[in-house]
Amino acid sequence: MEIHIKIRLLSVALFVGAMVNETIAQTCASTPIVQLDSTLKETSGLIFFDNRIITHNDSGGEAELYEIDTTNGTIARTISISNASNVDWEDIAQDDNYIYIGDIGNNTGTRTDLKIYKIAKADFLTQNSVVADTISFQYADQLSFTSQPQNSNYDCEAITVFQDSIFLFTKNWINKKTNLYVLPKLAGDYSLSVRDSFDTQGTVTGATYDNYSHSVRLVGYNQANPFMWELSQFSGYDVFSGINTRCGISQTGSMQIEAITVKSEFELLISSEEITAYNITLDTYLSKFVTGGVGINEHLKDKLTIYPNPVTHQLNVLLKGATKIVKKIKITNTLGQTLYTGEIGGNILQVNTENYPQGVYFVQVKENERQYTQMFIKN
Repeated sequence: MEIHIKIRLLSVALFVGAMVNETIAQTCASTPIVQLDSTLKETSGLIFFDNRIITHNDSGGEAELYEIDTTNGTIARTISISNASNVDWEDIAQDDNYIYIGDIGNNTGTRTDLKIYKIAKADFLTQNSVVADTISFQYADQLSFTSQPQNSNYDCEAITVFQDSIFLFTKNWINKKTNLYVLPKLAGDYSLSVRDSFDTQGTVTGATYDNYSHSVRLVGYNQANPFMWELSQFSGYDVFSGINTRCGISQTGSMQIEAITVKSEFELLISSEEITAYNITLDTYLSKFVTGGVGINEHLKDKLTIYPNPVTHQLNVLLKGATKIVKKIKITNTLGQTLYTGEIGGNILQVNTENYPQGVYFVQVKENERQYTQMFIKN
């Protein structure tokens, strides 16, 4: 597990049409649902099945799946996989009849035992201990297995099922792209070659197929900046060939996004890991993301600067070109409580933060129905 700043997280995005093969940039927000049980500090995959939210921990965790009680974040049920071990479980996917668990994490690039566990949904629903089939694989183009912690392109944290195959999206530490590998859903041992590559502008940590929009959604981060991609209107298995929409996540908390799944036609679920940064521990959260809604004006993002960050006594909010149009400014904490409201009609606003408790806060600038939020830390 790496140390990053992580979010509490996500909710509204607008995906607009464009020409095929065009990449569109957006900004979006999220809404936290519940803080997860302390057992789930490293939640790393999500599915929504039979009205149940199911997750698991990553490296070093138990070979178990957990159903989440969304009223309080506790574990409502635990299902163990009796013939599996959790070397580094990183994502989970499903089709109509099976659940697929990706033991695919490979931070150092040394693993030769990569696999996906496949369990029957019928067993999952009726038993608390199930037996899995195993789909093993290796990367045909990986020639060296020398340890290179967080410095290879053979790590993977994102899988999803599409038709008769499993899609694997790598977490490329070197070039911040993702490589697509396609794996059969049948038990066996496979050698995989790169099918395609895409510049995700950051490391990918989760994937899901959205049956409602017929698109693949990827989540990840670039340093402390989380994002989501919607890959839509693609042809066959060429998932990068259609309209690719990048959503830079406007934070309602600080997070390292780890997983995404589809709950309904207009709602996605996202989870995040517990992370300690700047001597602040940020808890695991389950959050929702509502597709459709108010778009974010990208020029606000380009104009807004806050400093110093982390801050001790005084926060400076700089909004370039704000001399003619007054913008509304709001500062909130991770509970959504408003600590400051004001307006900025000049170029800079100074806010006294001396009495703010140590923690994570957010500056929101709003113009009509469009808004942009940026995080800062109080030491």
